[in-house]
Amino acid sequence: MKRMWKIIGILVLVVVVGGILLVASAMFAIHKGAKGVSTANDTPLIVLGCRVKQTEPSRILGERIDAAYTYLTEHPQAVAVLSGGQGEGESITEAECMYRELCARGIDGERLYKEESSVNTQTNLKRSYEILENVLPQEHPWWTSKETAIATSEFHCYRGCLHAKQEGLFPVAVASKTGRSYVLPFYLREIVAVIYTWMFRS
Repeated sequence: MKRMWKIIGILVLVVVVGGILLVASAMFAIHKGAKGVSTANDTPLIVLGCRVKQTEPSRILGERIDAAYTYLTEHPQAVAVLSGGQGEGESITEAECMYRELCARGIDGERLYKEESSVNTQTNLKRSYEILENVLPQEHPWWTSKETAIATSEFHCYRGCLHAKQEGLFPVAVASKTGRSYVLPFYLREIVAVIYTWMFRS
């Protein structure tokens, strides 16, 4: 009996230590994933959507719009795909909300393309990729490199770029800063999502 309890204790310890290591690995991946690099002036951008409150951007979506605006201002030759459909409690699509906000700030609407049918990050990227294939001329460097800037929340950059790689893109993170009050709940949720992705969707 003592031997059995010893074995059970060892197994529990292994599970606990393994869980701690898995969570630590996810935290490191999330932190590292938000580190972007400089891109060419014409590198296209995909902006991942988030919740819209009726017709106004949520706090998180507003932060992503800020990051997209900064990128498009610093990369005047780049086009952007604004990606996000319409969910419950949203009077317009997330893509339409981003389009209105960016145009209101002076970004030329002809540089912006709306992807309005997706419901999650994977379909965001798949359908945005298809739009880029349709709008970018064959001589554009993207066709060779597939380098694509991905604008999303800093806690979401790792997973967003991971899914972008799965779609065949070469992603570069454009991280939006997350407000303090949102850091803990969103980072905790993202840790679970990253671990789930590793275990079931990689």
